[in-house]
Formats: sequence, structure tokens, C-alpha cells
Amino acid sequence: MPKILVVGAGSAGCVVAARLSEHDANDVWLLESGPDLDADPAARGLASVNWIDALGVTGAFDARLLATRTGRDEQRSYRRGRLVGGSASVNAMLALPGLPSDYDRWADELGLDDWAWERVAPTFEQLRPQLVATEDRTPVDAALMQAAAELGFSSDVDTYTPADGGGTLYRNADETGRRSSREVYLEPALDRPNLTLRADTGVDRLLVEDDVVTGVVLTDGSSLHADQVVLCAGAIETPAILLRSGLTHPGIGTGLQDHPAASILLRLKPEARTVDMSAPCINAVLRVSSTHAPGDIHVLPMHGALAATTPEHHAVLMAAVMTVTSTGVVRLDPDDPSGPPVVEERMLATDRDRDVMRQAVATVRDLLATTAFQDLVEEAFIDGTGTPVSALDDEQVYQTWLDQALGDYFHVVGTARMGRADDPAAVVDQAGRVHGLRGVRVIDCSIIPFVPAANTHLPVVMVAERLSATLATDLTTTPTHVSRPEGASA
Repeated sequence: MPKILVVGAGSAGCVVAARLSEHDANDVWLLESGPDLDADPAARGLASVNWIDALGVTGAFDARLLATRTGRDEQRSYRRGRLVGGSASVNAMLALPGLPSDYDRWADELGLDDWAWERVAPTFEQLRPQLVATEDRTPVDAALMQAAAELGFSSDVDTYTPADGGGTLYRNADETGRRSSREVYLEPALDRPNLTLRADTGVDRLLVEDDVVTGVVLTDGSSLHADQVVLCAGAIETPAILLRSGLTHPGIGTGLQDHPAASILLRLKPEARTVDMSAPCINAVLRVSSTHAPGDIHVLPMHGALAATTPEHHAVLMAAVMTVTSTGVVRLDPDDPSGPPVVEERMLATDRDRDVMRQAVATVRDLLATTAFQDLVEEAFIDGTGTPVSALDDEQVYQTWLDQALGDYFHVVGTARMGRADDPAAVVDQAGRVHGLRGVRVIDCSIIPFVPAANTHLPVVMVAERLSATLATDLTTTPTHVSRPEGASA
């Protein structure tokens, strides 16, 4: 019976552990560095269909993890879920596949033929019945759809398709709450005798013997040996584990991409200020093509506030660049190699990305000028002190605002990306096998070469479904053996 260690119980890890444990011959251990908050009364917000509730569960995040967004800003918190369920337990539950061109780019530019759109589309269709799209809309959702129509866009697109325009978002949630990787995949599998979940079990590095990975070293110094290790720790922790393992591949930790987002705060008219916390705070999106690429701008409306401001705001319009060319890095902290990695996103580092962001912000301003938003909004401003949107007409104000206030969607990918063996930036092959090593695979968002024009949870589930099936097949055809040093833990 091959023993398999799955490192990380997030969007990918829950899928991988559940799928591999469907085979009775496998002994699957799922290791998660964070806690299991399922039964914690203080974590009830994680089950809410309203994302704002989840953000209030501070114990679900690694408070020590920081990141710079542009390189001209100070380090700020980077919200990654650190618990059983991972970031899928704290995200906004928005589910989109991305554009066909996203995946064809992987094939065309990097030779990843297994990941062309025609190869991945069937998996996305299999996932679609898990998702929910309802016509329930907040006042800001409704205004966005009406404003889209005023500006000449379609206002009823199927957002699972690549069409531009406004439409209802799909969610991995139903009326009872979150339906993410933990709920859909892991929980039904936990009663299997061949699946062991260990929360509060951090992994420091891989055990490597003669280019064969034989297990992991935990953060408490103990070891676990296995026939196969699957890294599902995400685009920040997976490269950190590889680097702490002494791997020197130049692609590890490079190629980071995320979706840069700029937020306009809205003070709504009194009749629209009340937020229904029993309903999702985001239900719609406007997808727009820039002058550079199709469908590479999203405008998301959120009904609710994430922080106190003066004047008070009640909603947010977020403008995001969804196809990016800028890349950042994840590296170990030389003063604390076992601690949180150093994350430099380096967003908007290219002229192309900065131009698309300018077009995205201009789209938001066009929306605010429509009758739909004029009827809804008392005041729109760009910061917590009420600086009006009109201040962005000043180029210096605009640039300073972006440098200081630019946010992200916490959609980091690409730090251990797929590619051919002769690709110096590639860390793994198309099946997630680490180049130059046996006994280890990476199946998570870190292997995604370019961030798709979508919230990344669903693409990550697609990757996990496809690669866990590949691994399951390989385990039945490839002999496995681990040499365990005397006295080492099993």
C-alpha cells in the first residue's frame, strides 16, 4: 500500500486527498499547517454566504504573512487562508473558469499541450453543476447591470463563457453556505479508513535522498516518510518548502502573478445603505476588453465595507486587471528561513499592465457617471479620508494613489510553474512532477504558468482534478518503495 503525503489542505489539497483515497490501495495523509476550525464556534463566519463574515475570522489567516504590491509601497497583510480548507474557506466564493485564450496561451507559448482549452474545458463542464448562480442582487449589483446596459454592454451574459458584458456570477456556495473543496471533496471522504487528516502539522522541507523524495521534515523537527509526496501548499508556501529543501532551480519562487485591483469607495443614499449579511455581498461582474486583450478587465461591485472611513462608505467598486504581464517573487527571509516567506508581487511593473489598469479605472468612472449610479450614490472617493474620485484627473495623484492603495485579489500563481524540461523557468512538467526529482509532485496554484482571467479557485480545482487522476493512474503502474532509516517515524 503506497503511503502518500499531501501537504496542504486547501483548494487543491482537499481534492487530491479525496480523489487519491478513493483507491483502497492508497494510504493518504493530508497535512495542514493551520488549525481545523470546523467545530470552533468563533469560526462560524466561514460558513456564511457573505464574504465579509469570513474575513472577520482572524484565526483563519496567517497574520505574519506580508507582501508588497508594487515595490513602492509598504508591506501589508496578504490574506491567505491558513486552516483546513485553505483560502477556499475564506474567499468570496466566486467561480469562473477564465477565458479559452488563457489556457491556449499555456499550450502555444510553453508547449503545454495537455492544458490547451480543448483539453481542460471538459473538466470545467464537469465542475459546473457544483456551482450556483442566482438572480439575487444587492443594490450595487443591480446598478452595475443597469449601468452596463447604459454604456452599451450586454447585461445578461453567461459569465461561464468568455463574453464581454455584465452578468450574474457563479459561486461555490448555496443557500446553506460555502460549498468549496473542503465541503464538496474532503468532508465526504473523512470516514475512509485510508485517509488521515492532521491539522496543525506544518512541513518545513522535503527529505531527499539521491534525487528521490522519501518524505518530509515537519516544523517540529520530526519526520514522516512516504512513497509519494504531493505539495499542495499554494503559491507562497510550496516554493518556500522547495527552497528550504535545498533545491536551486532558478524558477522556484519566480513568475508570481496576481490580479491588481483598485477600489473606489461609495457612500450610498440612505435607502440603499443597509447590508444584508445573510446574502452574498458580490453577485455580479462586468467583463470588458481593453485595447490590449479580450476580457482582461473586471469590475466587481461589493455591498458592504471592509474598513471604517470618514466619510463612511457602504459599497465598493473594484477595478481589476485580469490578464497580466508583470511578475513578482517569493523568497525565503534570510533572517528567518522557516518563517513566512518574503513576497514581492511587483504588480503593474510593465507599461501594458499600467495602461490596462488606467482603462479599468476609467471604466469605473464611466459607470459612476451613468444614471444607475447617480441614482444610487451620494459620494464616491478613493481613500479613507474622502478624497474625491475627481482628484484622479491629476496625474501625480493618480500615480501616488496606485502606488499606495493598489490591492490584489489574493490570486497568486506561477511560483513553481509547469514547462518543458528544457525551459529554465519551469519547475514541474505537465503532470506536476518536479524536474530532476522522483517521488514528489506539485498540484496547486503555484504550477499555473499565467494567472487566468478569473477568480483562481475553480481553475485550481480543475488542475487538482486532472492531476490527481494522473497520479492515481501512475501509482497503480509504477512500483513504489521507500527506504526508511532505522528509528525514523512512519
